[in-house]
Amino acid sequence: MDIKKFENLIVNEMDKVILKIINDFQELNISAKARAGAEISDFLEDKFVKYTKNDKFFTKSEKSPRGATKNPWDAKTVFCLNNFQEIIWIDFKALKTSGKDSNPDIGTPNKIVSFIKEGNFYLLYIYVFYEETKKGLKFVKINGEYTKSYFLKDINHTFRRNPKNQLQVNMSELPKYRSREDFIKLLVNKIRESHERQIKISGKALKNLSQEESILLKKNKESEAKILENLK
Repeated sequence: MDIKKFENLIVNEMDKVILKIINDFQELNISAKARAGAEISDFLEDKFVKYTKNDKFFTKSEKSPRGATKNPWDAKTVFCLNNFQEIIWIDFKALKTSGKDSNPDIGTPNKIVSFIKEGNFYLLYIYVFYEETKKGLKFVKINGEYTKSYFLKDINHTFRRNPKNQLQVNMSELPKYRSREDFIKLLVNKIRESHERQIKISGKALKNLSQEESILLKKNKESEAKILENLK
């Protein structure tokens, strides 16, 4: 088995678990208004831990500590194959069908950099889709599938790092397989491009500061003079 088949096996087995959860809980009594995504994620985290208790491939599953909004993963598990174990971080993304073309933050690059430095690699995004119902919401299919699951390493090449140090990608963009080495090179290049954009913006702002200072001092002098004139 090569690396690609190994990775595909992880994704396929993960999808089996998530699809079982969705089939067992097609509708949820969760308001599809504000914060629905966080509540759905919390639901999936909890069920994932329970559904993988005696799984053939996944073990030691954990959900994110309650209230830990800065935790680098929503759920964590260990994939087991032929006495080999690989830590998998999971990031659940629940998308309302009306927002499937949105560009939400998908996490800081710092966490994947640290994860790789620790000897790991696989951060798995699992997208699920929902619509509002009278009682709450229901899971629905997009392009014939309930889920869209892929490793960060296979993210669409259009992703970017924004000034807040968050990665972003349009939700409608499809993943594309690449090697682990190619992903590292792409990620570093995206981070480099982002810093270069920020340097350019900062350079332009710094260049204009002296002129802005002169204008502000001049305007202040004029307005101050008017005050003094009226105080005579």
